[in-house]
Amino acid sequence: MVKYYLIFILLLSNVLFAFSQSNKHFDAIAKPSKLAVKQGEAFEIEFTLNFKKGWHTYSLKEQVGSDGIGPSQTIIDVEPKALIKLNGKIKAPKPIVKFDSGFSVKLEKYYGKNTFLLPVIAKKDIDFSKEKLFVTIDLQQCTETSCLPPEFFKIPISNEIFISENIQDKLDTNQVIAEESTLTKNNGKDKNQESVKTESSTQIQSKINEGLIPYLLFSMLMGLLALFTPCVFPMVPITVSFFTKRAEKHKGKGLRDSLIYTLGIITTFTGIGLVLSLLFGASAIQDFATNPWLNIAIAVLFVVFALNLFGAFEIQLPTGLLNKLNQKSQQGGIFSVLLMGLTFSLTSFTCTVPFVGNAIFAVSQGEWFYPVIGMMGFSLVFAIPFFFLALFPSLMNKLPKAGGWMNNIKVVMGFLEIAFAIKFISNADLVWTLGIMPRDIFLAIWIGCSVLITIYILGLFRLPHDSPVQSVGSVRIIWAIIFASITFYLVGGLFGRPLGELDAFLPPPDYNELVGSTSSNATIEVSKPETNNNKGNKSELFWYSDYKEALEVARKENKPLFVDFTGVTCTNCRWMEINMFTKNSVIERFEKMVRVKLFTDRRTVESDRKNKQMQQERFNSIELPLYVLLTPEEKLIGSLAFTRDEKEFIDFLDRALK
Repeated sequence: MVKYYLIFILLLSNVLFAFSQSNKHFDAIAKPSKLAVKQGEAFEIEFTLNFKKGWHTYSLKEQVGSDGIGPSQTIIDVEPKALIKLNGKIKAPKPIVKFDSGFSVKLEKYYGKNTFLLPVIAKKDIDFSKEKLFVTIDLQQCTETSCLPPEFFKIPISNEIFISENIQDKLDTNQVIAEESTLTKNNGKDKNQESVKTESSTQIQSKINEGLIPYLLFSMLMGLLALFTPCVFPMVPITVSFFTKRAEKHKGKGLRDSLIYTLGIITTFTGIGLVLSLLFGASAIQDFATNPWLNIAIAVLFVVFALNLFGAFEIQLPTGLLNKLNQKSQQGGIFSVLLMGLTFSLTSFTCTVPFVGNAIFAVSQGEWFYPVIGMMGFSLVFAIPFFFLALFPSLMNKLPKAGGWMNNIKVVMGFLEIAFAIKFISNADLVWTLGIMPRDIFLAIWIGCSVLITIYILGLFRLPHDSPVQSVGSVRIIWAIIFASITFYLVGGLFGRPLGELDAFLPPPDYNELVGSTSSNATIEVSKPETNNNKGNKSELFWYSDYKEALEVARKENKPLFVDFTGVTCTNCRWMEINMFTKNSVIERFEKMVRVKLFTDRRTVESDRKNKQMQQERFNSIELPLYVLLTPEEKLIGSLAFTRDEKEFIDFLDRALK
């Protein structure tokens, strides 16, 4: 078992490394001017960027043509913020100015090898031979004919000092880069503003101050509460169906597989989240979990599992790929079980709850002991219910005459896996803004799955491994009624009826605006619940999508500013928007505020990258959703993450209206 587990971890590490480096078309090295510096001491970092032949990037300043369109500027910074920060103007080499046919304007570009000099200051004592610090670069990599989407890279600062070669002559002294990045300035942050902590991070810090045991118990409580977030629900039928199939093939190994599955969840949830954050930044795990290709891969995996449950692998298909996958997944080994643990962790990371987000951010800032302990306690409680779900099929398989009805359960679970696979395809559609999975198509597929489940339960059709249904018993009738009711319920969603919990999995209400325009302001139409005095009444709430513009309006109208840090793939965010934002009491308070919605999870959209950096730098957080209340002078009133408690949310809003 240990051997297979180590092989799994090694393969996983290679996949993560390949993911992080696959689109890198340059080499970079960063060297400090001294290896040991004291708190408050100023020094320099030499950052050398060497592009491969045929590739280039753009300069450090914003460049736009007459139509207002231009490439993404290159942004250089340093991390972790708790140890180091920029201390003045970055001295950059003189760029090459060339006409760019793609943007129809002359643009400043960097080709080949270029050296930047970063003036920095130590916020604490630093020893580069012992501590890991980074130069970060957010840039667009291009050839003469095409460009990759902008990407964020972290370059470790070497423990070797650079040798001064009087590089001043090579630098463009006319290129002025302010101490605070342009990303942050564009979002309205004044360079004299101090970053603040969210209330959830303050609460976590207070538990740390109480001691290890109170903090561990708190982390376990947070793991229990996280089980009630929408992100977890899809993994319930996935877990049951996967282990139902294994229980059929490998009798007597249910307890072993359940323990391995639980260990896989704890290891991947804790290890991947913390290691990726330490190596590649606080938002690395979110970037990984929301990556469109990964979401497509998870969707394909769920469809393969569904076909397996349908018995498709036992018939002769044109391709041998599915048969081979089935053979591997049903061997007595544990690799496929660990793979399911990894899948569970990745699907859960798409909705980062406050505790996990703060732990990940703390690791990216150089802390590790309490985040590791907390994540282990969190993931242990988080995984316990799924241990029993994984064990359940093997116990049920021991009941008399389990074969027939267990096969019926497998088929029903297969349809549910296909339904949840659509959610991950929708995630990719939203990130890529393809516009192929609007709400009506999404719901139509779910309705189709529900209809097929209903008529299958009634025995109106059979799959290859099913026994003929001689009669329809009371249990079948009850389940048929349940799924028929679900079908009619989903049909109502096609005509605009709110679907409650299920709405969290559907495309957002402003889907057309998101896929049609990634930068314009959006008007969200919010339906108020029907009452005797307010039947069918609707209220349109205007949401800005640009922080700076919303702040100017808040100052002009002297209103508090409600900032919604959200994501197109964030299930918890959708739940709040559909089930909390639509309440009369919430709408009444929203109308007294200026509202801005800031998406953070589309790496190909420049505004999302700016919003994400603002959230990290100003609020020391990556949690989604994150709601922040500010005065017109940008003083923090309060912050709140995901909550199902209407009173808690109302009390939070009222703090800005006193």
